[in-house]
Amino acid sequence: MSAVLESALADQLPSVSATELVAGIQKVGRTVATHGAVLITKHDQPAFVLMSVERYRELQRAAEPDLGTLGGEFDAMLARMQGQGDALADAFAMTPEAIGQAAVKAAKPRQTARKAVRKAA
Repeated sequence: MSAVLESALADQLPSVSATELVAGIQKVGRTVATHGAVLITKHDQPAFVLMSVERYRELQRAAEPDLGTLGGEFDAMLARMQGQGDALADAFAMTPEAIGQAAVKAAKPRQTARKAVRKAA
């Protein structure tokens, strides 16, 4: 475990050595109830996190994807992609000359905007 992570854990959670855990599980349980979790160290190094069942379930729920939301995002993305089908088909049907003309037309507004910025400066 990295020193940064160890320091962050030690700052965020109460710390209990494995020896203290064995000797005083009731006290540790009260600490978990108060703080939601306890960092258990072994040889002064973070080894475990003991947490309440409620906090564990919260973490599980947070880690589970919301399939309704993911499904909605997928459907919206698919609709956007399918909506561009005609434009893509048109682009692939264009002659090289038409593609060149479209590129020049698309580039001209950018050049005009750059000149306006240079003149203002």
